[in-house]
Amino acid sequence: MAHAHRHPHDGGPSHRDEPAAAKRRGRRLLIALSLNLGIVVAEVAGGVVSGSLALLADAAHNLADAGAILVAYLAWRISRRAADTRRTFGYARAETVGAVINLTVLLVIGVFLGYEAITRLFDPPAIQGEIMLIVGVVAMLEDIAAAWVLRKETGANVRSAFLHMIADALATLGVILGALAVMIWGVRWVDPAITAAIALYIFVHAGSEMRETVAVLMDSAPEGFDYDGLRRLLEDQDGVAGVHHLHLWRMDETRVALEVHLALDHADLAAATRMKEALKARLAERFGVAHATIEVECARGVDHDPALFRTE
Repeated sequence: MAHAHRHPHDGGPSHRDEPAAAKRRGRRLLIALSLNLGIVVAEVAGGVVSGSLALLADAAHNLADAGAILVAYLAWRISRRAADTRRTFGYARAETVGAVINLTVLLVIGVFLGYEAITRLFDPPAIQGEIMLIVGVVAMLEDIAAAWVLRKETGANVRSAFLHMIADALATLGVILGALAVMIWGVRWVDPAITAAIALYIFVHAGSEMRETVAVLMDSAPEGFDYDGLRRLLEDQDGVAGVHHLHLWRMDETRVALEVHLALDHADLAAATRMKEALKARLAERFGVAHATIEVECARGVDHDPALFRTE
C-alpha cells in the first residue's frame, strides 16, 4: 500500500511563499541601520568636540550594533536563497557566522574602551557637558526610534537587534546622567566611569551571545532540550527494540534537526514506514524538530555494540 506524503523544504521558504511581514523585514532593518549610523556620526562629532570619552565609547558600541544590523540584513538576503547541491540545508547559518565576526569585534572594542577608561580615571580630561548632554539626548531618541521600527519582528536575529537598541538607549541614558553630573557638580571622573560601565556591559552582553552563537556552530542541541523525554518517546514506539545514533543539532537559530537509528523487532516495511511518518509529526509537534532523519533496521539482522542501546 502506497503512502502519500510530502517532505518540507529544508532550505527555507521561497520568495513566493514568504509572508508580507517577512518581506517587510529587510526594509525595517535598513531603516534601523540608517538611524544607528546617524547616532554614530552624532556621537563621534559630539565626543570629539566635548572631549567626552563616554560619547565616543557609546559611538563605538553603536557602530558595532550598526554592523550587527547590517549582518542581519545581509543574512536575511542570503537566507532567502533556496537550498542547492552545495548548501543542502540552505543558507541560514550565514547569519551565525556573521554574528561570530561581529561579536569578536565588539569584544575587542570593549577591551580598548576598558583600557582607555582606566587610564582616564587617573587623569580625567576637561569635558563640555552641554554638548555631551545635547548629543546624548539626540542619540537616545534615535535608539528609541530604531527599537520602535523593529518592535514587531519576532525572528531571533532581528529580535536580538531590537534588544540591542533598547540596551543602547539605556547606555546613552548613562551618558546623559554623566553630562548632568559634569554640568552640575563638575565631577570629570564620571565620564571615564561611565565608559568603564559601557565596556563591562559589552563584555557581559557580547560574551553571553557568543556562547549561544558558538553553540549553534558546534551543532549543539538547544539549551534545556528534553533529550530524555525524546528518547523515551522513541523507545516507546511499538516494535522498537533499541535506539542508537541519536543526534540533535540546530541547523540555524530556530530549526532543530534530528538523526536516529531505530532497531525493530520485526521486518514489516509497511508498518515501519507508517511509524516513521507518524513519529516525524509527533517530533515536530512536541519537540519542534523541523528536520528528522529516521533510519529503521531489523534488530536481528544488525550486529551493534550493546553500548549503543544504553538508555542512561
